[in-house]
Amino acid sequence: MFAEIIAFIRRNGLAVIFKHALELYIGGILRFLPGIEGLFARGLFYRLLFTRCGRKLIVYPHVHMIFCGRIAVGNRVAINVGCYIDGGGGLTIGDNVLFGPNVVVATRDHGYQRLDIPMCEQPVGYAEVRIGNDVWIGANAFINKGISIGDGSIIAAGAVVTRDVAPYTIVGGNPARKIADRAVDQSAKSADAEVEPSGH
Repeated sequence: MFAEIIAFIRRNGLAVIFKHALELYIGGILRFLPGIEGLFARGLFYRLLFTRCGRKLIVYPHVHMIFCGRIAVGNRVAINVGCYIDGGGGLTIGDNVLFGPNVVVATRDHGYQRLDIPMCEQPVGYAEVRIGNDVWIGANAFINKGISIGDGSIIAAGAVVTRDVAPYTIVGGNPARKIADRAVDQSAKSADAEVEPSGH
């Protein structure tokens, strides 16, 4: 146990561990604070912990975020109730991003390749998650470590995202697959709007 604690400190550094303690204790209290005052307090608190935070951050009640010292957030980001966000492997969130209720973002996981030792004792793998601008992540979606989500994308409710998502793509399912292309749909609508009646 002592060796694990030393390894944890070496990997993260004292500054990150101090922020981690704050998010566990103070964040744990603020998580339950209702109303406008709760939105204000959580927004201010996480703004102090994130490596970067733009304007208009909204964090709803019962959101659990850890390792915020490795999370960078853009402008107008809303994180809905019940989300679990782990920044341990690094997380970048762009502008105008919507998180539906109960979204999970994982930036690390346990190894499982070896069969001679329990998975809980195998090395933890870390990989940054990057979420672009103007992204909507639906309720109960899961974003795996190392994933990049392109600008303008939509992650359908309940999707399990295990591979990168191209810009302006709608994905859904388990594992998540492409459902539609927003850019193609928009081009088709624009072309239809440009067609004028012949008058005959």
